[in-house]
Amino acid sequence: RSVEKELDIARSIQQGLLPKLPPRLERFDVAGMSRPATQTGGDFYDWQPLPDGRVIIAIADVTGHGIGPALVMAVCRAYGRALTPTTQGAEQFLDSINELISRDMTSGRFITMAVVIAAPSGAVDLLSAGHGPTFLWRAENGSLERFDGQGLPLGIEQGERYTPVQQRTLRPGDMIVLLTDGFMEAQSTDGGQFGIKRLESVIAA
Repeated sequence: RSVEKELDIARSIQQGLLPKLPPRLERFDVAGMSRPATQTGGDFYDWQPLPDGRVIIAIADVTGHGIGPALVMAVCRAYGRALTPTTQGAEQFLDSINELISRDMTSGRFITMAVVIAAPSGAVDLLSAGHGPTFLWRAENGSLERFDGQGLPLGIEQGERYTPVQQRTLRPGDMIVLLTDGFMEAQSTDGGQFGIKRLESVIAA
């Protein structure tokens, strides 16, 4: 019972680290949701304003389940927030956070992360450290563009440089979807996975 109580407390703290309100960014609506499969886990998302008026949005997945990944998640979030005030672009952000995480990681653990930097003009930069897929849905013609993981996950190789940034411009009604693999791996009662194709259909709908 005491272990169960401690895990519930850890989950409460972890959920409390997620952003409470959407960022203020002209022309954009931003929303996030997290439902851990166990009491604690390694998935998280965050967003922070940049000094130049843009907003950086990140989603990440620490390998494994339980208290260990939850602790790594908290450290990764703290590094990300500390780097935000001096961040000039997505490459610099991922390069810097990887340097910090690489010094902390024990063998066998790593973090995948996708970053979107959105500007009030509608311009977005997308970059990934081994995290995917990310989707861009176009309202005008119903097309769906998929971005898979670029570069190594964080914490594997110190000195890794993340490039190239994918640059797009969003128009009214367009949507970017960032998610972790829990969506695709969710199983039905007969053991079948939700899968990429079904996810793409849901986004398009």
